[in-house]
Amino acid sequence: METGIREAKNNLSKLVEAALEGQEVFLTNRGKRVARIIPAPPSPAPKNGRGMFKHKGNLYPGWDSPEEDKKIEDMFEFLHENNPE
Repeated sequence: METGIREAKNNLSKLVEAALEGQEVFLTNRGKRVARIIPAPPSPAPKNGRGMFKHKGNLYPGWDSPEEDKKIEDMFEFLHENNPE
């Protein structure tokens, strides 16, 4: 389907509907094709969870417990010993 730009101004919703139905819709200016109306790609699904790291790591039960915090602090204790505040 081809239509002039001026005519397209008045029939835009019909042209978009035709494109969504699979028709090729071209806009012309003085008989030359200058644009094409095509359906937009579907929107991506919203990302839930931990984003890009969602499947990259596994957290074990108790990972956020005070005992685990203490283990991590102990691993970095040497920083405090070598650099007193």
